[in-house]
Amino acid sequence: MDLTFNERETAFRDELRAWLAANDPGPRPEDADEDATFEWMRSWQRTMAADKWAGVHWPEEYGGRGATITESAIFFEELGRARRPLPANVLGIVMGGPTLMVWGTDEQKERFLPHILDASEHWCQGFSEPEAGSDLAALKTRAVKDGDDWVVTGQKVWTSGAQYAKWCMLVARTDMDAPKHKGLTYFLMDMEQEGVQVRPLRQITGSAEFNELFLEGARIPDANVIGGVGNGWKVALTTLMNERSGLAFFLQVRLRQLLDDVIEEAASRGLLDDPVVADKLADLHVKAEILRLTAYRGLTAIEKYGQPGPEGSLTKWLWSDTNQQLTSFAAELFGDWAYTAGNRWAYELMRARGNSIEGGTTEILKNIIAERVLGLPRLK
Repeated sequence: MDLTFNERETAFRDELRAWLAANDPGPRPEDADEDATFEWMRSWQRTMAADKWAGVHWPEEYGGRGATITESAIFFEELGRARRPLPANVLGIVMGGPTLMVWGTDEQKERFLPHILDASEHWCQGFSEPEAGSDLAALKTRAVKDGDDWVVTGQKVWTSGAQYAKWCMLVARTDMDAPKHKGLTYFLMDMEQEGVQVRPLRQITGSAEFNELFLEGARIPDANVIGGVGNGWKVALTTLMNERSGLAFFLQVRLRQLLDDVIEEAASRGLLDDPVVADKLADLHVKAEILRLTAYRGLTAIEKYGQPGPEGSLTKWLWSDTNQQLTSFAAELFGDWAYTAGNRWAYELMRARGNSIEGGTTEILKNIIAERVLGLPRLK
């Protein structure tokens, strides 16, 4: 594994750093105003898109920079280091757009891709269901052909950003008699119709990042089938493979920042002289470095073999576990003050509880590592 950048990668990093230094989205809206925060992020994405920074890994003909895998990782790392937010339409940029580039028709690419980058049409992901979370192929949402349309009935859950979305990457069952992996179809569903009801899920933090979707006769034109009828499982795998491709670098940088903030706060309180505190912070530092290097090791695997290895699962597991340890330690270290409503550390502590569930549960990730890395027998 080579951790040095070549001339092109160094030039890319330096240009990005200069651009980020010259472009500040301004302070995040106060008072946890979710609508205002979304518009703030949407405005930031438009600024990025104007200079082709919104989707750096997209080919130039689609409005990107044709960035390599390493350059994409550099992008997320530098974005985190500069403490700039992700684009508002990150699901469309990281997952939806690349899926369309693989499976979409020319007409679909022309219709949807430009509006993903310029933030005019927000996207969400309709995969998980109440009884089909980690086991996506067990989903029960049905789509029945009716003339030139498909009529969809069912329920989705944990749908990030659905309250702002125009389009949903929806996987539904179109053949009830086929094996569960075979009878699925991937659609793009218009969220702005009577057959789609969005119900926000209020979290312990007070925010509503996720939503439930209730689909009662929602209609999708046949032209919005992606990858062909019955091919939904393969198309969905493309989406899922892209999910963790670059975000691991953003997450590991954010963890590093959070740890640095804890150290700074502890130093201001004179707590670093306590050997127990120093030992715990050193342990978290080592874990943060392991996470960073593991993310780069995963990048090397993709460059060598052309596909992600198990490092993606390992990185997500390590980040979840370390972030929960860090936020719990911060709250313990800073005492009652850290538990005050509106306090930054109270939010971080509560939000971290969901890390081991979102983006692949820790239990499922451990099974992947056990079976694919350690060669242990499959759980029956």
